[in-house]
Amino acid sequence: MELIVTVLMFIGGGLLLNTRSRLSRTEHRLLLVENELRRRIAAEAQPVPRETPATPPPSQSAPEPAAPVPAAPLPPREARVTVPVVIKTAPEPEPQAPAPVLHQQTPKPAPVKTGPAFNFEDLFGRKLPIWAGGITLAIAGVLIVKYAIDAGFFGRIFTPGVQAICGVLFGLGLIGGAEWAWRKRDVVADPRVAQALSGAGISTLYAALLVAHSLYGLIGPMTAFAGLALVTGGALWLSLRHGMPSALLGLAGGLAAPALTMGLDANVPLLAAYLGFTIAGLAGVARVQRWPWLAMIALVGGAGWSLWLIIAGKAFALIGALSVFGFVALLALLIPLFVFTENTQRITRAISAIIGAAQLGLLVALGGFQPLHWALFALLASAGQFLAWREKLLDLSIIPTTSAVLSFILLMVWDTMSMAMLLTIALVLAAIHAGPLLARLWQTPATLQRAVELSAIALSAPILALRHVNYPDDAETTLASLGGAALVFASAALGWNCVDRRNDKRFATLIATGGLLITAAIWCGLPIWQAPVGVMALACALLVFAPRTGDHRIEPVAASFGGLSVLMLLATTMPDRSMELAALFGDSANPFNTQSLLRWSGTALGAIVFALLAQTRAVRWGAQAAATLLTYGTLAQVLRPIALPLAAPLGLVALALHQRKAGVRPLLVPGALLLTLIAGWAFLPVMHWLDFATRSLGGVPITLDRAELAPLALLRRLAAPALLIAGAWWLLRDKASRAVRITLVVTGAVLGGIALHSFYRHGFAALIGTDFVQYGLAQRLVWAAALLGSAALLHNRNATTAAIALTTAAALHTAWYSLMLHNPLWSAQAVGALPLLNLLAPLFVLLPLCLLLLERTPGLSATIAAKLKQPVLMAMVIGFTWATLRQAFHGSLLVTPGLSDSEDIARSLLGIALAIGFLLWGIRQKLHNWRIVSLVLMLAAVAKVFVLDAAGLEGLLRIASFVALGFSLIGIGWLYSRQLRNTSG
Repeated sequence: MELIVTVLMFIGGGLLLNTRSRLSRTEHRLLLVENELRRRIAAEAQPVPRETPATPPPSQSAPEPAAPVPAAPLPPREARVTVPVVIKTAPEPEPQAPAPVLHQQTPKPAPVKTGPAFNFEDLFGRKLPIWAGGITLAIAGVLIVKYAIDAGFFGRIFTPGVQAICGVLFGLGLIGGAEWAWRKRDVVADPRVAQALSGAGISTLYAALLVAHSLYGLIGPMTAFAGLALVTGGALWLSLRHGMPSALLGLAGGLAAPALTMGLDANVPLLAAYLGFTIAGLAGVARVQRWPWLAMIALVGGAGWSLWLIIAGKAFALIGALSVFGFVALLALLIPLFVFTENTQRITRAISAIIGAAQLGLLVALGGFQPLHWALFALLASAGQFLAWREKLLDLSIIPTTSAVLSFILLMVWDTMSMAMLLTIALVLAAIHAGPLLARLWQTPATLQRAVELSAIALSAPILALRHVNYPDDAETTLASLGGAALVFASAALGWNCVDRRNDKRFATLIATGGLLITAAIWCGLPIWQAPVGVMALACALLVFAPRTGDHRIEPVAASFGGLSVLMLLATTMPDRSMELAALFGDSANPFNTQSLLRWSGTALGAIVFALLAQTRAVRWGAQAAATLLTYGTLAQVLRPIALPLAAPLGLVALALHQRKAGVRPLLVPGALLLTLIAGWAFLPVMHWLDFATRSLGGVPITLDRAELAPLALLRRLAAPALLIAGAWWLLRDKASRAVRITLVVTGAVLGGIALHSFYRHGFAALIGTDFVQYGLAQRLVWAAALLGSAALLHNRNATTAAIALTTAAALHTAWYSLMLHNPLWSAQAVGALPLLNLLAPLFVLLPLCLLLLERTPGLSATIAAKLKQPVLMAMVIGFTWATLRQAFHGSLLVTPGLSDSEDIARSLLGIALAIGFLLWGIRQKLHNWRIVSLVLMLAAVAKVFVLDAAGLEGLLRIASFVALGFSLIGIGWLYSRQLRNTSG
């Protein structure tokens, strides 16, 4: 395989080289042709001066000078061989572009440098080592001091005072070196040296001052505080002089100094003060130098320290809690308030305040929900509210929102408390968060968020009550729900005279929230079976109240509570009242219950009020649907199961009568739902009937042995509803639209047709019998004849559509069931013992009669019937004569086995007689297809006589058969010759 591949590669390479050589030679020839064309064009062209006259100014009209006639440009190289060259001269040739100069090289533009190239040596050899050296020096200064403390090295010589002084001197020396490097920057030639030294010096001074105070007590708190403030000021001054690296290194050293010197057991107040001054100084540098990222890093570091103090349990005592609170307030509110610029102040202030509130919330939770911690949390929440109120242009509403959410979470997880303490803390926090919202709710510009937050605060009251009480129906939950409802309703009342309250969703939001809270109070305060009625009463009150508000949103809110009441009605069905839902389907023997009746009737009455008073189309339609279903449900609680299926049909008739008497537009939604209820009751009978009918298509006889298809069930569920639907159609025949009338007709026809067919089957079985072999054909023929007779009556009454439908049904029923599936010629079906006076004539006459009736109706059905009439009639004549002959020899059952010689000869004679009859009829009626079928029958008879009959006959019978056949053939030939002669003449 490898050898074959190698050979193929060599062959391909040779072909490619040959092709390349041929292309090179072709290119050389094209170049010669190009040069020759240029030479000829240059020889034919007239010489013209090369000077170009000056262009006249736009205001002057000067004649255009004669343009030079350069050599004509050649077409592209790909088209130069195929395009013929035509040399044409003109007195005044049009100006053309000068010919391109061959072999002229265009200089390439120099590459443009888009950005500074990466210099590995400059970055890793000059910049990074200096910065790393500064950080190293800062850490070294701290570690030297710590090492001396831990190991006691040179303890006698380097006393604590000497060590602290050496640390300060070392830091000052570093800063002095930075100052010297800054002043001698022309000698140093790199500003990063001064930046690294200054940052290291600042970090060393921080560590030396903290060690002198915390470990050795060489200086008091005020002295240490002053020293830290002085170092922070120095860091600010040096950062302004030396730029970003000094500030960054100062940040790293300042935040790391407590951990590297004192560990994690530092004094909380002093540590908080130190970190506060450090972060404040760095934030000041960030503000002056416009480095918001520096302030963000400082705040993140401070937040990490405060979080550790809370988690480690160092902020639970009084002094620790106050220190941490001051530090968190500094980070969350004060520093972001004065540091960040306009581009970043909104998001940074919001994030800082949220983190601060979260930390104090964690302090409350981990500290055991102490009153002091709650007070600090409430104080920070108040400060956040003040900040959001003060900075109106920045929209810092996220700060109080987050504080409110944290308040709710803390109250939810609070377990060990008294109800008095819970109520006090909850009211204080609610006042802090709801007061500013209530004060600014209806101010401009309109803000939906305030209404949503106020609604959330009101909704939290029953939720907290449910969390901290035993049962949801206690008085505490009810009172909490009513209190929250009073809050939002009072808030909505304050905006009643607000001019623009109709233009936004604030008022509707408050009303909806109040409705939810009233619903909660109803659920908790009333017996559960009364809750749906109470909520529906609330919905009706809101519906009546809606027009007075002038707010189109209130009506959908009221409709929502109406829908909620319906859901509550279905959801609050208790086990001892389980018959409520069972009664809807007629499955309860004794459904009556006073409470159930009151629940359903009250809810239905509210839905009727909505249907009558609602102004919005969607609400009105929904109310009509609810009123229809709820009224049916109310009747289901009273009526017996035997009469319940008639409720929907009677309601449909009443609806139609109302529309006819009142002259109103048809109520489509109630009508559709009533038809749906009727269909629901008819579902099982129709499905069982369809099951039997589907199986009958395969030859299984219909038995109707189901309880849903019993006569009484058919009367209640199918027949009576169909008659009532017909009555509704009669009342609306000239009032409703065509679609409504068609829907009623189709529904009534389907139900009535199934009921009528089932009643017929039950009645036939009762009167005649159920033996399918003896009475199956008669039962089918009577049903088909009834359909055809009904169609004829409707046709005479000009009900063309119904007549076509019934005729088609009769034709299909006869064709499939009686002529194909259960034809007596091959299926055991009794036709009657008497010759000719039996069921064969009706069997083979029904289908042609159906086609004749269809032919009398205009439209497509008449065209189809006209095309099918003659073939069907011929088939029916052949089938009838054949079946009659069979009945004459075998009696009622045509499938009885056996074939006598006489019957066999009679078949041959019958074939000849049919052929002669078809021919005579075709000649008389001038029907060509009848003559063709006549020939086919004759040929079949001749073939049968010669092939079958003659072989089995002897003597006179054989002679007689041949004589009859001969005369028949002669007669047919004579008739055909005469017919053809008459036609040609």
